[in-house]
Amino acid sequence: MENNKRYTVGVLIGGVHTYFPKEIINGIIIAAKELDINVCFFLGTQTKGFFQDVLGTYQENTYDYQFNTIHDYALVSGLDGLIISFGTLGIYLKDPDATRFAYKFNSIPTVFLSELVDNVPNCHSLIADNYQGMCSVVEHLITEHHCERILFMAGPAGNTDAEERKQAYLDVMKKYSLPVTPQMIGQGNYSEFVDAEVEKLLDNNYRPQAIVFANDDMASSGYKVCKKRGIVVGRDILFTGYDDCEVAADMAPPLTTVAQDGALMGREAVYDIMKILKNKPVASRRVPVSFVQRESCGCAPAAGKAEQAVDLALEVQKLNRTIGNMKQEFINFQRKSWFIPIIARDLNECMDDETTFCLRVMERIKELRPNSAYLFLLDPPVTYDGERDWVCPDTLRLASYYRDGEAVTYMPYDRPLVTEENPISKIMDDGKRHEFMTFLLFSGEKQYGILSCDIKQDDFSFFYVVSMQLGLSLRYLEISKIEAAHRREMSHDIETVRRENRALDLISGYDELTGLLNLRGFTNQTTKVRQNISVRKAYMIYADLDHLKEINDTWGHSEGNFALRSAADILKHCLRGSDVLARIGGDEFLAMVTSGSESFETIFRDRLKLACQELNESSGKPYYVEISAGIVSFDLEDNADIQTVISQADKKLYEAKKFRRQSIRK
Repeated sequence: MENNKRYTVGVLIGGVHTYFPKEIINGIIIAAKELDINVCFFLGTQTKGFFQDVLGTYQENTYDYQFNTIHDYALVSGLDGLIISFGTLGIYLKDPDATRFAYKFNSIPTVFLSELVDNVPNCHSLIADNYQGMCSVVEHLITEHHCERILFMAGPAGNTDAEERKQAYLDVMKKYSLPVTPQMIGQGNYSEFVDAEVEKLLDNNYRPQAIVFANDDMASSGYKVCKKRGIVVGRDILFTGYDDCEVAADMAPPLTTVAQDGALMGREAVYDIMKILKNKPVASRRVPVSFVQRESCGCAPAAGKAEQAVDLALEVQKLNRTIGNMKQEFINFQRKSWFIPIIARDLNECMDDETTFCLRVMERIKELRPNSAYLFLLDPPVTYDGERDWVCPDTLRLASYYRDGEAVTYMPYDRPLVTEENPISKIMDDGKRHEFMTFLLFSGEKQYGILSCDIKQDDFSFFYVVSMQLGLSLRYLEISKIEAAHRREMSHDIETVRRENRALDLISGYDELTGLLNLRGFTNQTTKVRQNISVRKAYMIYADLDHLKEINDTWGHSEGNFALRSAADILKHCLRGSDVLARIGGDEFLAMVTSGSESFETIFRDRLKLACQELNESSGKPYYVEISAGIVSFDLEDNADIQTVISQADKKLYEAKKFRRQSIRK
């Protein structure tokens, strides 16, 4: 590969639970292995049809519009090329215009599948010969089976494949002077969930001889409807489909259809992208299709198929192998079915710690054995109602990942930001070849980020369910953070009331500017604590505000006072109400904390760093408010001299100040 570069190609594709998109994905994966390139699939899907057909209910608010936003994450992925299966995703878009969609992504070489975009620079098309393929099946019904009353179940309106197949039906019917009325054409959606539309088509037409379906998935729906009505396909009514899906030959009777090779189309799309990247000419073109004659159209079985000698031992062996495979699939299903409640339970246990939450996500996904996985979160989450134009947020950050057998997470303030210079593909680059499946994480109108996993194609459906659970858990995490903030505010308010109630008799022990204890108040309070506390271990914190003199000299003493009050508030929020905190003069603060935790210093420093970061992001000031701290532990029962302990903490502070900024000017 040129300059030893491993290219990364993105794929935008929808309807991935149906046959033809699966075949396209399969062909892309095969070509990616052959050419040693990375692939990032951005997967769209829809849930409304599933709820209607499988659960028997209609869901008004499935928030399926959220899935259409995943395409824009390709724009921040640092891709070298892009394959857009517009025929599988365009039908779900708010704006189904292919040309406008193409212009949005044509900053890099792009191949459009199942759509014509020859007038868009940097884009070219691969599309099946839909018209000739559909002409062949309709003419077969007319010339070979003498059908005149032929109905048509169309694909999604506005979809190029569907429109070309419908036009072929209309033209052939006109060629043979056969009537077509609006009642003879049903409106489908390419899914297997069109039972109601097939029922309507049969009710509105007296004794039809045949139904031509625009794809095989809708034909399978027609089989179900006819079986329920006692109509025998291939005898009482003739059926044809389009695609030659994996079960077409095993339907009862086998389905007459048109074979279009989705795997070949996906494979050629990858090779076309690579040619373009190497500055080789590539032309938009039609991919040939072929007529597949079977019994559903009334034809007799192929010669030699009906009478064949049966090897009983071989058939038993096949049956045993099938049963064994089914048992293994059932075992795998049982194992996976337990995963969803387990991950929900585990994540629910760490709602008070976002870092632990993200690490737990990767630890659980690790158990599903992906090659690698990455969790990117929006900071903050984004609300999207599906009405306004979607703009991909510029706040996407890597929260945690799993690769090379290790799960890693970042503190919120250390998460790498996705930028044009640091895109998703660069963040996920570990020198190995990958095939990433990318899932959107959302709950209702709230969008939280994406999950990108290098997994097998067969695992897509289960990881889709996992992603939906993660979206729900992230919603609970957000609610938990809001509730925690309210609790902190309430605690702060209660502490304020207590402080005010003690103000009259303790005023001499408090600092006027910050409201904290002064040195006198600190001495009195620590003496009481040492007399009444049952915990042995304690920590002394000696802290000061970085560069107070620079703030006073540059922006004035009013800003210096703001910085001191902010520092006091930060320290208060990082400590408990029972801890003793004081401003002992100038920019210096003292705190005594009773705690038996061995990890207190690490926890406190992380809190302090995060609190300073949050203030500086929201203050609007031209300078940073940051605090250096020295921390020492001591035993309360040893009657250690407090002044000695303070002196030791002061020395630690001196060492910590060596690592502060040279200047706090932003």
